[in-house]
Amino acid sequence: MRQRRLFYLFILLMIASMPVAGQYQDLQLWSSVGIRTNITPKLRIGIEEEARFFENISLLDKLNSDLTVDYELFDGVRVGLLYRLIVNREKDGDYELKHRFSASLAAEKQKGPWKLGVNLKFQKTYDEFFHSDDWYLPKNYLRVEGEISRPLNMNRAEPYATLEWWYYLPQGQQAFFDQYRLTLGVKHKLAKDHRINVYYRIQQEIQVEDPLFAHVLGIGYLFTWRR
Repeated sequence: MRQRRLFYLFILLMIASMPVAGQYQDLQLWSSVGIRTNITPKLRIGIEEEARFFENISLLDKLNSDLTVDYELFDGVRVGLLYRLIVNREKDGDYELKHRFSASLAAEKQKGPWKLGVNLKFQKTYDEFFHSDDWYLPKNYLRVEGEISRPLNMNRAEPYATLEWWYYLPQGQQAFFDQYRLTLGVKHKLAKDHRINVYYRIQQEIQVEDPLFAHVLGIGYLFTWRR
């Protein structure tokens, strides 16, 4: 019953997060393809390519290339590292490279038919190396995400909801929350090693000038390579 209330709370948060007058709104599309494999029973690596389109899905916003490594400390708890190469569209229309490094701690617990999870992530994003005088000064975030899901149809489909907060840690300034994401989606197994993820996401900027309210349509494909 408690897990069901949490799921309904996510729905209410979605409704409460509808944009107010004066906010800039955008429709975006995020699509990804990835592959993952186990090196040992507890250690796995993965790569993923993602393209993000914005301005009502008319322009390419970002290309993300990810390399991930994660390790199962014990049942339901994993630590991970990520490197992301970002091709980012700037305000002048040019594309520039960025580099992101992050470390994460994720935990998941089964409660009856429901799965509850939390993911803590610290990330540092750098502008293109040696491209400017202050390229070595990163943009730092602490991200906190909660998830609730319920596997259905013998675990072939898994509807889920997530809420993620981004806590900005500027150099020499007061830290603050500057955005959050609310997501409703379904993960579906096409076959034993093939899975797709389809979702709708609200991304809301807060405590910044000209905050963006983005409606994100997402689709991702993941192949698990069993060696």
